[in-house]
Amino acid sequence: MIKLFEHLEDIDIHTDHSMAEHTYFRAGGPTEILIEPHTAEAAADVIAICHEQNIPLEIMGRGSNVLVADKGIPGVTLMFGGKMAKSAACGDQLFLEAGVRISEACALAARNSLTGLEFACGIPGSIGGALRMNAGAYDGCFENIVIRTQYVDREGTLGWVEGAEHEYGYRESVFIKNCWTVTQTVLQLKKGDRSEIYPLMAEYARKRRESQPLEEASAGSAFKRPSGYYAGKLISDAGLRGYRLGSCGVSGKHAGFIVNYGKAKASEIMSVFIKVQDEVKDKFGVDLEPEIQFIGDWSGERMVRTGKRP
Repeated sequence: MIKLFEHLEDIDIHTDHSMAEHTYFRAGGPTEILIEPHTAEAAADVIAICHEQNIPLEIMGRGSNVLVADKGIPGVTLMFGGKMAKSAACGDQLFLEAGVRISEACALAARNSLTGLEFACGIPGSIGGALRMNAGAYDGCFENIVIRTQYVDREGTLGWVEGAEHEYGYRESVFIKNCWTVTQTVLQLKKGDRSEIYPLMAEYARKRRESQPLEEASAGSAFKRPSGYYAGKLISDAGLRGYRLGSCGVSGKHAGFIVNYGKAKASEIMSVFIKVQDEVKDKFGVDLEPEIQFIGDWSGERMVRTGKRP
């Protein structure tokens, strides 16, 4: 299968590559083929070949909100990392490729005295993932600052969306609805004062350090916020704060986080997700929907209940 991609330019190809080192959970098996594109056009070529040849395809950024199965990922994993991480500021706009770390985008904004991205300081992962799920915090979200985004559709065709065409909602977007892959974007910010921007970013970073288990291997918030509730409070009220299953469990610092304390397998981490979901459903009648994506070969294993995936 690898020969289908060897003629392409601007890509790096790896085989039987461990994905544990590429995910925040530090768990999971290998991918059959890992491809890192250098350009949007190269990414489109890979997606087109996978579509034409009916090859299983998974898209990954910096691995901040995924749990990879212990059996690994069959087919191709297209990973947007350091090879697609160009960024630039022009006037009051930022031009960012999908692999740019959110922290790097925040630093770029601050250096250029641009305000509007402070809310994202401390959010893990990459710009591509942030745009896909409309990441947000502290009353801010990407929906408010994204003006134009390039994507690749399922067939490998490049396109652009602007403004309302992003179809943003709470952890929703046109990219999720249509299984499109973000390649680059333009953010509209405002001119500000660095003497105010840096302290605000520092304050948000302090709040995260104090309230979240940043010192542990975690993929961020485990579950979406259910209507009328807070996931972390429901989990805590269900008596699961600090729950342990082997070397993984629910954080004692913030019950909304599931963490890997050591070398837990992905299947063990999955069991914690299931435990939390079942207990909250039994005690409060609320169905928690994971904010994490579960990718790879999970055949034969019990899975956490998820929302519909396009």
